Amino acid sequence: MARAGRLIYNGFLVMWDAFWVVWLSNILWLVCLTPIITFPLAFSGLYVCTHDVVYGESITWKTFFVGIRKYLFPSLRWAGVNLLVFATLVFYVWFLNASGKQGALGVLLNAMPVTIMILWMALNMYTFPFMLVQEKPSYVSALRNSLILFLKWPGQALGFTLFNLLIIALSVWLRFPWIILGGSLPALLACICVKDVAEQVGGAET
Repeated sequence: MARAGRLIYNGFLVMWDAFWVVWLSNILWLVCLTPIITFPLAFSGLYVCTHDVVYGESITWKTFFVGIRKYLFPSLRWAGVNLLVFATLVFYVWFLNASGKQGALGVLLNAMPVTIMILWMALNMYTFPFMLVQEKPSYVSALRNSLILFLKWPGQALGFTLFNLLIIALSVWLRFPWIILGGSLPALLACICVKDVAEQVGGAET
């Protein structure tokens, strides 16, 4: 947890140094999210921008669109898996409500999809950054690396995840943070966490 705290602090310093680029990528992300069908492109552009900031690359507003073009197919695979998981959980909830389970068993069964969704979000937060450090982006490999991250460095992974979920929750509650850092800050911190893990193991697994 202490290491996660230091890295999060460093993340704020990185964001401050590149504030206008990070803010602009957040605005472009929001614009691309407006037609829901383009959400995979929105996340690919956002993650590429924050990844380049973390790694000290020189970026402009064009970087967002270059990232969309370069990672078009990986982003579609990433989105497809997430939609499949979400659809499965929605079907589970519908089926459970239709069956009319009540009592302690019903409470337990209803709590399962919420728990699974939180765990999935925690794992999936790092999958795109892992794909960005692979020579050939593979969602399966990135998901495996995310799981290794949680198992091998639980304190660091949990600290980053809780902080990112807090940012997302505040953005949903207050609305205004979405315009400034609701998407870019969690993406930036996820890239910092992945970069740190890659340095600890001497390079990301591909």
